[in-house]
Amino acid sequence: MTLYLARYLLPISAPPIEDGALVVYNGRIAAVGRRPELLPGFAGEVVDFGDAVLLPALVNAHTHLELSHFPRWTATADRSSVPTSFVDWLLYLIDLKRGLTEDDLAASLQDGLRQCLRSGTGAIGDILSSPCLSAGYAASPLFGRLYFELLGVEQVAWQGALSRLEAQLMQGKFGHLQPGVAPHAPYSLSSEAIEAIFAIAYRKSWPLTTHVAESLQESELIEQGTGEFLKRLYPAVGWADYRPAAFNCSPMSCLNQQGGLQPNNLLVHGVQVSKLDCRLLADHSVTMCLCPRSNERLGVGRAPVADYRAAGVKLALGTDSLATNDSLSMWDELAAAQRCYGDQLSSGELLTMATRNGAEALGLKGEMGTLSSGAGAHFQVLSLADAPDLEQLEEYLCCHGNSRPLIALYLAGVERLQSLL
Repeated sequence: MTLYLARYLLPISAPPIEDGALVVYNGRIAAVGRRPELLPGFAGEVVDFGDAVLLPALVNAHTHLELSHFPRWTATADRSSVPTSFVDWLLYLIDLKRGLTEDDLAASLQDGLRQCLRSGTGAIGDILSSPCLSAGYAASPLFGRLYFELLGVEQVAWQGALSRLEAQLMQGKFGHLQPGVAPHAPYSLSSEAIEAIFAIAYRKSWPLTTHVAESLQESELIEQGTGEFLKRLYPAVGWADYRPAAFNCSPMSCLNQQGGLQPNNLLVHGVQVSKLDCRLLADHSVTMCLCPRSNERLGVGRAPVADYRAAGVKLALGTDSLATNDSLSMWDELAAAQRCYGDQLSSGELLTMATRNGAEALGLKGEMGTLSSGAGAHFQVLSLADAPDLEQLEEYLCCHGNSRPLIALYLAGVERLQSLL
């Protein structure tokens, strides 16, 4: 049994605590409170972090860690040629990946896993497009879900991929990650394919994650059956003859018609949505993962968080990949979220998105995301050389990005940071 002390303790499930104390026994939290309450008479080991804040490990609910070396892969390229628009970026990424080897992607994945840990992340919702890399998660202490990506419009291709994936899901955990399925997006799967995937996932209770309503180009394709996807993307990937029917509705409404609004389907991006779409998500108890820095980089707009909040949609937060972001730090993502959404969401709500909400969306409710008795001992400790007043703590944490030193990261009661240094 160990007692951890810090100037501040932020449970997330309760208000911040000054002179905080946390008791851990056998990898789980036994008690949460204040030093004067828990220290007297305590007979175990005592670890005092001093001027620091102890809070849950962050949850990166949407990542593509196999793309973590994207900046290296493009380092020798003319930076002026790197695209910023959505379709240009998709074409650029597709072309780049065609020249990569399995070893390239494996090294990139491992670096991404380490970057997450170094920035205080304890759980991820990672999407993997190369199933051969799945063994690379076995040694990672990160929790969460590993989603195997599916895309395609030709029946033979997507049915074969789905059959292979079903066999892979039977293997169970990949390290501490539970397996799931990522039907990529409504524009990258035929309607027949996405409906079949959602149907089997519902029958077998597979966890899901889906990109949706990210760009105006996606909205045009779904609503009208026209646009850049049809003219430029499809010919580039060998789908020149594919002509999806116009749904005459929003991408979110389309996803609902296809069976995709399931509580276990973590949706991602959700930029191009209406108030009606938000109410639809709330009615189906679906969580939306926002990626503000990625949206800014690709110029697709800003998620309407005020509408989400008014409708009661649960929100999580993710970094997306280093193909559309400058870091995998959730602290940096929180700073961006504060800048983008701070006039609609409080700092406490943003921190909840990056901890408890993300954990629950990844199947970790009661295990991670809060500091509460009975939960797993998954927490981080940040140095506070210029500590704010308790009332300003949450805003302080959201505003500074990854600039504060991370002292320790405990996952299941085991300190993981020192092994990475």
